[in-house]
Amino acid sequence: MQINKIAVKQYDWVERMGWHNKTVLEALALIASEVGEAVNECRGETPSEDFPLELADIILRTLDLAHWQGIDIADAIATKMASNERNGTRGRRI
Repeated sequence: MQINKIAVKQYDWVERMGWHNKTVLEALALIASEVGEAVNECRGETPSEDFPLELADIILRTLDLAHWQGIDIADAIATKMASNERNGTRGRRI
């Protein structure tokens, strides 16, 4: 499934749940909380079996926010990847 289609599907599900009652800042804070949950799954020598699901939560919340804000996330990702390629590592040109 294309990423923009996943974003629409996630947005629609969140809408059905009645969870679009927050600000953009609050949505970003929820993404940050998912990052924290992913961190907790990496406390041992190797990530836990739940680590992939926490990464998925980060992506799903991000896709919901992108769709809500009218962002074509596939285009934004492609643009950012091209920028990274041009800029090299750590923002330095190569």
